[in-house]
Amino acid sequence: MATLLPEKIYNHLRKKLLAGEFHAGTRLDYKKISTELGVSTTPVREAMGKLASEGLVDLVPRAGAIVRKLGEQEAVQLYGVREAIETYAAAKATEMISERGLNQLEALLKKMHGLIESACPGPDDIMTGESLVGFLEADLAFHMTIIEAAGNPKLTKLAGDSHIHSRIFGVERFGHEKALLEEADEIHNSIYQALRARDGAAASKLLGQHISRSLELTLAHINRASWWRNQPAETVLS
Repeated sequence: MATLLPEKIYNHLRKKLLAGEFHAGTRLDYKKISTELGVSTTPVREAMGKLASEGLVDLVPRAGAIVRKLGEQEAVQLYGVREAIETYAAAKATEMISERGLNQLEALLKKMHGLIESACPGPDDIMTGESLVGFLEADLAFHMTIIEAAGNPKLTKLAGDSHIHSRIFGVERFGHEKALLEEADEIHNSIYQALRARDGAAASKLLGQHISRSLELTLAHINRASWWRNQPAETVLS
């Protein structure tokens, strides 16, 4: 059983990363994690090594592990992988998705739409906190339901990893504007309608547009964050 402990810790930490509990740049202290989990630091180090091999964290001597940040070039590469995988999966899903799968997508759409309406009643509102966590979880489930419907486990694993990277490495955003959430809601609904109509070309094209738009927003945030970091203090505070 002892040999399974590092794997359990790895899965535990990976889930926390996916849930957004550790933002990019966060220091993951071995001793603190081992105390929280009631284990020694040895299996924690092994688990961190596996996360590092996947490119999720950087191991820093005497500091533990640091959740990696996403640069502009990495963002382009990452979203390029997502576009290739998900556009293909969408086309295949139109041939294979079950009525149950379509109903799951519809339920997720309703959940996301409901969160927008309840958390952002005004046109200029920002979604934050638990509402945003719920929205992002439903968004991930929407994408993964389509990918899983393609019936290719290897594709599902690749897509899952790419989503983890894009969520973990994304520039930290403490809120999402209502207009952008409504934009995502609209294209999600269009993708769903294409899947229900069994229109593979339309589903693939729409998903490609959706991912391209996500990349555009990610690059904008990376560039904005970089600009702020490079400003003199008196400029930032003025």
